[in-house]
Amino acid sequence: MKVMSYSGSRAKYAETAYLLRSPENARRLVTAIERPESDGGARHGLVE
Repeated sequence: MKVMSYSGSRAKYAETAYLLRSPENARRLVTAIERPESDGGARHGLVE
């Protein structure tokens, strides 16, 4: 089995394309991205 190696940015595009292949997945991702923007969202510091 041959393993492909992607650079960081190429891997991000490949992952995004993979996640958006399913219409249901694409709808869920877009909703999750838009929700904080439409609700005004609140910024919080990192919890350690």
